[in-house]
Amino acid sequence: MPANSYSIPSPGSLSLPRFLHTTCAYHAKKGKKHKPKVNVDMSADDGILDLEELKRDMQKVIEALKQDYTKSLSIRTSQGSLDHIMVPTSDGKFPLNQLGQITSKSASLITVNLNVSGFPQATEAAAKAIRESGMNLNPKVEGGIIQVPIPKISKEHRENLAKSAKVMCDKSKVSLRNVRSKYVSMVKKHKEGTSKDTLFQLEKQIQQITDNFSDAAEQLLAAKTKDLLGK
Repeated sequence: MPANSYSIPSPGSLSLPRFLHTTCAYHAKKGKKHKPKVNVDMSADDGILDLEELKRDMQKVIEALKQDYTKSLSIRTSQGSLDHIMVPTSDGKFPLNQLGQITSKSASLITVNLNVSGFPQATEAAAKAIRESGMNLNPKVEGGIIQVPIPKISKEHRENLAKSAKVMCDKSKVSLRNVRSKYVSMVKKHKEGTSKDTLFQLEKQIQQITDNFSDAAEQLLAAKTKDLLGK
């Protein structure tokens, strides 16, 4: 599948002022009440909270969302977009490109030849996997060859993909909140021997980083929605 045409600021560089300013601007556009920014460059107590580890854990969630958008949500079906569709076989699940030779015959047709790789018995399972891939494809089986007509993109299909993008984004934000809860619990374990002010500052830092990454997920959603709807 062609590379995405949009660019999203990387939360991996959250310490950069540009991204923090972007976050503030995003809240302003959404009409959210402005809140003072919390410094997330240095932990209020690095013996209790490693901010870089927290950011890495949240970055993994954002990277997973990017991969989901790339693999599952595309209005441009191409030879490469079928490669990693998983096909169940008697020996386990395998990517489609390991079971068959995928070829673009034209802008409107892709073929998958399972005879070449010696897996003709997986043809029906492969066709079903393509059909259920969420790419609005209706493959036809001819012997050990699967013909995959590329449909014209309808407005309804674009809108359904955009809805799927929203669901994926919401799930990623739930994952971010789960990461947040994990680190807040870690901080609370240090109640004994740590000042209330320090604990409060640590929790504010965790929340600030969570907000930053949630904003990044929303920006990915906005860009993907624009791409899918062609606006």
